[in-house]
Amino acid sequence: MTQPLVSFVVPVLNGERDIGRCLRSIREQGGQDTEVLVMDNGSTDRTHAIIQEMGFTFEIVRGVRVSELRNRGIERARGVYVAFVDSDVELEGGWLGGALTVFSDASVVAAGCFPGIPRNATWVQRAWDLHQRGRWRDSGTAPARWLSSMNLLARREDLLAIGGFNEHLETAEDVDLCYRLANRGRLLWNPGMRAVHWGEAPDLKVFWRKEVWRGRGNLGGVLSHGFRWDEVPSLAYPVYMGLGGALVVVGAAVDAWQSRFHWLPMTTALLSLPALALALHTAFRSASFRATPQLFLLYALYGWARAYALFRA
Repeated sequence: MTQPLVSFVVPVLNGERDIGRCLRSIREQGGQDTEVLVMDNGSTDRTHAIIQEMGFTFEIVRGVRVSELRNRGIERARGVYVAFVDSDVELEGGWLGGALTVFSDASVVAAGCFPGIPRNATWVQRAWDLHQRGRWRDSGTAPARWLSSMNLLARREDLLAIGGFNEHLETAEDVDLCYRLANRGRLLWNPGMRAVHWGEAPDLKVFWRKEVWRGRGNLGGVLSHGFRWDEVPSLAYPVYMGLGGALVVVGAAVDAWQSRFHWLPMTTALLSLPALALALHTAFRSASFRATPQLFLLYALYGWARAYALFRA
């Protein structure tokens, strides 16, 4: 059997809402020398039936982290390249051709592109997308420190050489993977790999839950790949928000004891400054000044969620 050029690895758990859309978009890439490896984490909804109805197969690996699902896919992959696509991601037309173009440079070990949001996105998705977009270029390839594993293409030999994903990490496994891959070559932001993320948090409740979950991997990632100065902001901001929240509580207690209104507004202002600065920076950079209040709320909620995850770890 001819060796496929690209092996698509799709991890999934109870993905009946999105898995069909994801697999359809992979099939529509039209690649004759590709294979699709669906790694299921023990779905109990209609995920299995949908996969089979579409003519794909799947392997069940129950009760493991997504990093281990992806590693099992790497082991079984026969392709020169491995494409990681989450089950709630839909690839746009021409993804395969656009993804492979940058690998004509032998120094490139991985490439990716942060997915966009659905057309009918909520205000939470639209505002947070301004933040996500600001971290990447809109056009042209560019060096990247890390790439999201929901839409990532890498050389299989390099993935094997570094031992794949760290299976001890529940989150931030893609950041850790990319930092270790960078020791073998270059990572590129590749806008030719356009996709849509249908699973982006639609409301504040889901946003909080996702950021708490993502925040669990911050310290574990540092322990895995070592300390990096460029990770200081992502660790310092949650610490600041956690300590700032404690100061607000203390300030309120002191004001209540002294029967005056002094420490509470001052500590609240100090707590709000980073979120306000981030909101204004993103609004200015994206020329979306009307989104400043929404961005302020999301940055504040992000900080509290990550602080909660950090101090709970």
